[in-house]
Amino acid sequence: MRGCASSVVVFAACLAGCASFHAPRPETLARLRPMPLASLLPGQFEVEIESPGLTGTFDAVCAVSGSGVRMQWFPDVGGKVLDLHVGTSAVVAEMPGHRYEAVAPLQDAEPHLGLVFAMVLAELLAPVDAARVQGERWSDGATELRLLPALAAGEVTARLAAEGTIAAYRLRLGWIDCTLTAEGVLRGRGCTAHLRRIPADAR
Repeated sequence: MRGCASSVVVFAACLAGCASFHAPRPETLARLRPMPLASLLPGQFEVEIESPGLTGTFDAVCAVSGSGVRMQWFPDVGGKVLDLHVGTSAVVAEMPGHRYEAVAPLQDAEPHLGLVFAMVLAELLAPVDAARVQGERWSDGATELRLLPALAAGEVTARLAAEGTIAAYRLRLGWIDCTLTAEGVLRGRGCTAHLRRIPADAR
């Protein structure tokens, strides 16, 4: 996990001093593939998180329906600690003793753990195709793409692996600025998390 964290720092540093984006090349669009982590969704996975409002390891359940995306977190003992719903018009997060709601447009929404994971879920579930690519640039030995945000707010930059799969995302929305790697490591201001498959012997 320490190596993953280092890659996040490198990616963020590269973005800070990169050249501007230009029109994407056809060959880049042709080899573009989703982040492998997207195969977790919808479904069950494990989230290990350290943040001011919530710390621990939880079983997560993500489902997609006509009303949007819902993700719930459950501890080993006790009731759920997070119930997140991402719809077309709002993001709602229910936590013990606390309710958060951000209504679209989300550009000026108050930062919250629920909004961070709404961005993560939206990007992992959204199709990765040429229609979403707004620009391309070369930085520190890798191709980076600017994508239309799946939540229709903020900024999304994707760094590609050599074969064209997305190796890392940088997600920015107002005060939120976080990076997600293909290994499932999420790092942001005051928050570190790891999304991973539930071991077969633990199911």
